[in-house]
Amino acid sequence: MDTRVVSLMAWSGIVLVVCLAVAQGLLMGFIPPPSPDMSAEEIAQLFIERKLGIRVGTLLECIGFTFYLTWSMSIVMFMRRMESGMPVLTYTSIANNGGGYVFFLLMPITWAALAFRPEALDPKLLQLVNDYVWFIFILSWPPFALFTVYIAVAVLRDRNPEPVFPRWVGYVNLWTAAMIMPAGLIEFFTTGPFAYDGVIAFWWVWLEFFGWIVVMSWVTLRACAAEKRRQLAEDGAGVSA
Repeated sequence: MDTRVVSLMAWSGIVLVVCLAVAQGLLMGFIPPPSPDMSAEEIAQLFIERKLGIRVGTLLECIGFTFYLTWSMSIVMFMRRMESGMPVLTYTSIANNGGGYVFFLLMPITWAALAFRPEALDPKLLQLVNDYVWFIFILSWPPFALFTVYIAVAVLRDRNPEPVFPRWVGYVNLWTAAMIMPAGLIEFFTTGPFAYDGVIAFWWVWLEFFGWIVVMSWVTLRACAAEKRRQLAEDGAGVSA
């Protein structure tokens, strides 16, 4: 394993979180989201007023979200080390994360299309598509939750003499899978904690998910450092022999 490359891939998760915070929070003003209780005219005016910020922000998001694939693959590399025999969890995670990456890119591309000529769009159409993007952002939680379960199973079944990830990482991933499930309730509420701008459906899920990315980046970087030490020790033993 080239630990330098895998370390860079792990760091790309931190880049993703920073890009999202800058793009969606500072440039687009979408942290938190506009309330689903807003009228179509209010949503249309918001896109008209913020169209430059949304355009720049979505460009940055398209770049930043690309790093989800590189970041997740750094974890998958170590999952392969945890599995013996046919690496079912590893292969399934590769397919799962490729699909998740598509969900990520759909969001900024759609927002960019709305901000391209918002003055010419019917407010009700703009409102509908804006709802649709937030549904993609939050209702697409199952494949990401599934990845955390795959990680947890791999960690808890790791039989290496020196475990690749500590066992607590497995329990953190199971906790993350359980805690992002309230995202599935946004289609039933336009106000309150379960609306897509709510305390639970947005803030809790947002902090849980992107906090998980930061934690997994850290433990993956630690695993890279341990792998590097192991390689150096093996090289030293080979020279001595």
